[in-house]
Amino acid sequence: MRRALILVTACVLLAVRAPAAFGQCSISTLEINGVVTLCADTGDAWEWSGPGGFTSNAFCIDALTDGVYTLRIFDAATSTWSAPCSTTVGNPPTGPSCSITGPDSVCADATVTWCGPSGDLDYAWSGPGGWTATTSCVALSVPGTYTLELTDRATGAKGEPCTQTLRAVDCTPPPPPDPERPKCPASARWWSRACDEHSQSVSPETFARLASMVDARSAVWSYDGETEGLCNLLSLRRHGKPFRAARRHFAAVHANMCASELDVRDASGRQIGLDPDMTLDHVPGVEPGTTLRAWAAATEEKLVAMSGDSWRNRRSNKECRRITREARAINAGTGACGGSIQAALDDEDEDDDDDLDTDSGSGAFSVTGGGSNPFAGGNRMRWTLERTGQVQLDVIDLSGRRVRRLAAGTYSAGSHEFQWDGRDDGGRPLRAGAYFVVGRVDETRVGHRLILLR
Repeated sequence: MRRALILVTACVLLAVRAPAAFGQCSISTLEINGVVTLCADTGDAWEWSGPGGFTSNAFCIDALTDGVYTLRIFDAATSTWSAPCSTTVGNPPTGPSCSITGPDSVCADATVTWCGPSGDLDYAWSGPGGWTATTSCVALSVPGTYTLELTDRATGAKGEPCTQTLRAVDCTPPPPPDPERPKCPASARWWSRACDEHSQSVSPETFARLASMVDARSAVWSYDGETEGLCNLLSLRRHGKPFRAARRHFAAVHANMCASELDVRDASGRQIGLDPDMTLDHVPGVEPGTTLRAWAAATEEKLVAMSGDSWRNRRSNKECRRITREARAINAGTGACGGSIQAALDDEDEDDDDDLDTDSGSGAFSVTGGGSNPFAGGNRMRWTLERTGQVQLDVIDLSGRRVRRLAAGTYSAGSHEFQWDGRDDGGRPLRAGAYFVVGRVDETRVGHRLILLR
């Protein structure tokens, strides 16, 4: 009886709908004795597909498994197959979850492999230029956005598609290090220029990667890895707070360490960066033999402890100023870098509170005697300390190279004097020209320009 009903229904469908439906695809659903039957509304030949690899060429089929059934209809009059049409029976299972694994960048003339999830699945990849594939893993070399759609073979359920973008990167190896131009750090002001679209010190792509790395490596700040967050940390603030100044220069230290990994270079091609395992013997106030890694860890602990309101007391403010001074010296680099003069000149108009607090200075510095400036015979450097403190004074040429260490160490309270005779550390006479005396007298930053005549 059921088979007779299906035949009668099929004949009625063909007679009623065929004249108006040639070339179109549509499906009628019948339910007889609890069994769902699907029938084509017209056509001369049929191709069914469904859950679990189901296929049929019949006019009507029994849909015994919940899922999506798809039909194509052949029109003999035009010798064409219709576009597919589908219908859902019952409550089909959810489609498989889509994901793509593989690197998101590729070098020129190279390939990368991306894979979808494993399982009894059909894979439908699509990408730039009409590219398609049906394998679980694909080899890619063309940059662009790719899409993957998964279908569960057992149920026929399709999942939501997922996409991933492949970027092209320059994998040309950097030139070998130049022993005459060592890797050197940059100041907070230099890094902040990356935030200015008119004077960017590094490319936006590089700065974005660096911002993400800096955010991930310290609990002193949290800005979701966005470049705007790092820019805010590095931005100059007039009349700021000591804690903010310490964070600013500590962030620049981290930027320099991350730059070493990213092979960041300035406009002249010089590598920018700091090696975490370098010792900070050139930094006044830091115990000799201390590595940058150890200093950063200890400083991190102090700044995290002061991240609430605890920095507001006088003792914490003094600690913040100490961190700022040390971080500045670290970011200035050693004399071999040629970065000290740039840092000194950059910092002359910086905001930081250790320069604004009237109680922080305990020393005075002057260049006196020996003739005027310009000078030829020698100039005397004089400083006065109200209490015992650290002093470091260097003579630096216009390239930023240290040519003479005038003083370095702990000096007692009172007046001290040192004469520079226009010679370098090896006792050789220097060429005539402009030089700078830069450094620190206890908590006071000093800088003075001298013109040497011959």
